[in-house]
Amino acid sequence: MGLFVDLSFNQTSMDLRERFFSLLDSLSALRALSQINLEGISEDELLSRALNELIRYQNVDSCSIYRVEDGVLNCVTGTCMTESHSVITGQVVAEGVKPSISFAPGEGIAGMALQTGQLQYCRDCAQSPDFISNPRPGADQPGSLVSSPIKMGDQVLAVLNAAHPLPEYFEPWQQHTLSLFCSSLGQMLHNHRMLHDLEFAVDQRTKELRTALHEAESLQKRYLQLSTVDELTGLNNRRYFFSEAESMLARAQRHQQVCSLMLLDVDYFKLINDQWGHLLGDKVLCAIADVIQQEARGGDLVARVGGEEFVVMLPETGLDGADLMAQRVQERLARLEFGRNVGNLGLTVSIGMTVYDHEADDQKPVNVLVDQLYSQADRAMYEGKRQGRNSRQLFTE
Repeated sequence: MGLFVDLSFNQTSMDLRERFFSLLDSLSALRALSQINLEGISEDELLSRALNELIRYQNVDSCSIYRVEDGVLNCVTGTCMTESHSVITGQVVAEGVKPSISFAPGEGIAGMALQTGQLQYCRDCAQSPDFISNPRPGADQPGSLVSSPIKMGDQVLAVLNAAHPLPEYFEPWQQHTLSLFCSSLGQMLHNHRMLHDLEFAVDQRTKELRTALHEAESLQKRYLQLSTVDELTGLNNRRYFFSEAESMLARAQRHQQVCSLMLLDVDYFKLINDQWGHLLGDKVLCAIADVIQQEARGGDLVARVGGEEFVVMLPETGLDGADLMAQRVQERLARLEFGRNVGNLGLTVSIGMTVYDHEADDQKPVNVLVDQLYSQADRAMYEGKRQGRNSRQLFTE
């Protein structure tokens, strides 16, 4: 009985810690949002930057913002399933064609969010009669979709769409996070419009800016107290990775050196949790972290960036070197044993890889380059998933 209580308590503690770090990521997104300077930027730039910060700290596959214009929702900025994390201002396709998709009140999931002023969750887009598919030929369709209104008071100013390839993906806490983000963005969007209205009184603007500054300072103080280590695996966490990756890539850019990035996702990890329980699932994640850490060199940057996602940045390493390391990791994971009752799980991972091209990307800011490399590796990894998993996929345009 005592052992059962201990295991139950440990599992509850781990769940709470996971939720805690998810909350920290949410606070990071809100902090980054609050630090956007509203002066000197257009409304489209504000929405684009806000979306970029959401994607930076939240594990969502694609996002877009539809603004209310003449009573209809029109896309302002976003990503699509094929473009992954690269935010495209004012367009949703790589060919530069202006988006033609719009939603009237009550039309589609986004239109329902506009009409009701409430968050809408489409659990399985393929089965929902309310979901409207992307009309682009060959466009990927989401498995699940959240449409959250961006409001000021009772007025809906815009709608945020967040999609993922898997059905039933968004948990209640993720929906709540998106709702909080939209609430803050609605206030900022309202403030932006007021700040750029010449008829608005100067003293009222000053008061609102002071309030926003106080909120930003409060979030910054909380952010500085956060840990940079993933408590379960002992690896660096998502926040630390993005910060250190910028410094690492800046050195590669300055010295015109090659630098690779690989993203690893455990195949069928949910089945392990369902069949053997979360305690073994945690043990598997720790074992995978140990293998990656052992195969990495001293100067490599290794982090856990999601539930079963790991990332490695390899300075002074091309794709050949990254592929060799990825192969060694796959081979070692396949041989891992987890005790007499479990044995060999035949662990496999899907790995996406990309490389920094200093000749093509020399003039880009390092934060843009980090997001670009992460996006490319993520797209390559998902391509490997689509091709059957247990793969190493190189990013290609």
